[in-house]
Amino acid sequence: MLKKPRTILTTDMECDDMNSLIHLFLYLNELELEGIVYTSSQYHFNGDGIHTLGEVTPHFCCLGPAETEGPMAERKPDPRAKDLMSYRPFEVGWIENLIRHEYAAAYPTLADNAEGFPTPEELLSRVYYGNYWFEGDVRFESEGSRLIERCIMDDREDVLYLQSWGGVNTIVRALLSIWEKHAGEPDWPEIRARVVRKTAILGVFGGEGQDNSFLDADIPGKYPGIRCLLSDFGYASFLTAQNGQEDVLPMMRADYMYTHFKTGHGPLMAKYALYGDGTVFRGECDRFQYGLLPVLDWGFGGMPPVRFEKYDMLGEGDSGTYIPLFTHFGLRGLEDWRYGTMLGILRVDDLRPRDLGVSIAAMGQRARRKNPFLKAYHEDFAARADWCVKGFAEANHNPVVTLSTCDLEAAPGEKVNVEGQVSDVRPWRAKWWLYRDGSRYEGARVPERGLTDDGTRLRFTVPDDARPGDFFNLILEVRNEHATPMTGYGQLILKVK
Repeated sequence: MLKKPRTILTTDMECDDMNSLIHLFLYLNELELEGIVYTSSQYHFNGDGIHTLGEVTPHFCCLGPAETEGPMAERKPDPRAKDLMSYRPFEVGWIENLIRHEYAAAYPTLADNAEGFPTPEELLSRVYYGNYWFEGDVRFESEGSRLIERCIMDDREDVLYLQSWGGVNTIVRALLSIWEKHAGEPDWPEIRARVVRKTAILGVFGGEGQDNSFLDADIPGKYPGIRCLLSDFGYASFLTAQNGQEDVLPMMRADYMYTHFKTGHGPLMAKYALYGDGTVFRGECDRFQYGLLPVLDWGFGGMPPVRFEKYDMLGEGDSGTYIPLFTHFGLRGLEDWRYGTMLGILRVDDLRPRDLGVSIAAMGQRARRKNPFLKAYHEDFAARADWCVKGFAEANHNPVVTLSTCDLEAAPGEKVNVEGQVSDVRPWRAKWWLYRDGSRYEGARVPERGLTDDGTRLRFTVPDDARPGDFFNLILEVRNEHATPMTGYGQLILKVK
């Protein structure tokens, strides 16, 4: 199993970020979390009490008063936003209070279920304030940007995954600081190459986060080859309870969400916001108080208001930046991004600005495809919610799957045999299947016809028209039997020679 990924997250504290953070707290043992950093975005900034947005960031994205007043013909910056001194400000201290109270209440049973959960005190020491004053604000260094800079510049060689849950400006400020301090030095080419090699950013699409700072600061020009990663699939949007993946849709609706998350799982999960559950988001305008009015009314592009049942999934717009980092399921997508994660293949974005219409069409096309790991992941989240109130003996845990080999080479027409073993005290069911999205094969055969399995045993015949360079991604999926089932995977990469 790969070592725990090293990561820092930045958040503008949108309501979906709050849910993403609560969700993440159940998985803190699976990551090396260096910091949680407050930042700003086009949707949320707290101001400095002196300046206006236009004075600090003339090239802003903020929809401003138009977003809160009523329907908009199109989503574009409101010229009046230049006069804003703050906008939908987030609740300062929300993260610290969540750690001191709700996380602290869950910590004893979380720690009983798995090693590696930070104590509340340790987690509090990892909360930082970044460039949260204005959208796109990179004027000054902050404690959050200095944390990112230190971690990029330290002696470690492993990848540092930087998560952008809002504006990317605090990350940009860190990269600018490195450039300003070192770009004139003789060893700048080596330093720049190290930054590019070590840094991977999630949550930025086409060079755009929830502000314009990444491209305005010419980060791709200053750091050619710097990577922004995109996963094939998201996890849960604001509309998931209406248009989610078919096999998971009932699990995103009120009955399941209330029973498996909201109630009977302690104060941490009680804090997890659902449509119409009574949650009040301090600093937010009436239109986006989804806990009081279970209606999504963004009012643009002719989109009518969407009504939800009380306790439907509200959404987690940013969990898609950390779910791909989990290696404990047994998937190898961080070893090679082509192999897949719980949210599918990771791809390196080309960083060119995208036409919004093309972007939405591409997202819609991806949404119509099925993520074969999503149902297992949502079940896993529900099982971990039990960890907030149940100790190890009562709660469920992932089956651990090991294979007789994880990598093979075989010629076209050759038959291979692989056997898996499962560590789990509960009854379980196993099946092998070919992960098409994570494979490379353009032949005319149906490779699944060459796959037979007997529980954990696999026999696979390489198609006779496969070519050198092709590879087949074969998954052993093991799901245990429990009221809240959990799944583990073994992943065989079979390369054609």
